[in-house]
Amino acid sequence: MRNGAWLGAAVFVAACSSGSGSKDTATLILNDPTWDRVNVQVVFTTSADCDNRGPGYDRMVEITMRKNKTERFEAKNGESICWRHDRNPNNPSAGAWSGWSKVTLFPGQEIETEL
Repeated sequence: MRNGAWLGAAVFVAACSSGSGSKDTATLILNDPTWDRVNVQVVFTTSADCDNRGPGYDRMVEITMRKNKTERFEAKNGESICWRHDRNPNNPSAGAWSGWSKVTLFPGQEIETEL
């Protein structure tokens, strides 16, 4: 009986210490509170320039977001996340983007923001 109690306590402690984020990654939660549908471009980089596709660039993701829906993005240790959306979400035009928004994240950090 005593071993069962210790086993239960060990499982409980392990479950509590395994949060959703890793100490090697950071998470950005992006919300679209405005548009019914909007195209979003997300870049993961260690470069100060979000347009740079050279040293420091990791990857780019393009998604379509819906109003009041969130998307989660995980950055590797040391990366920043840049994002931009259609310049005119109500009448999108290929290649016409807004300016970049950027967040620098620290390991284990989780930030929520809006487009």
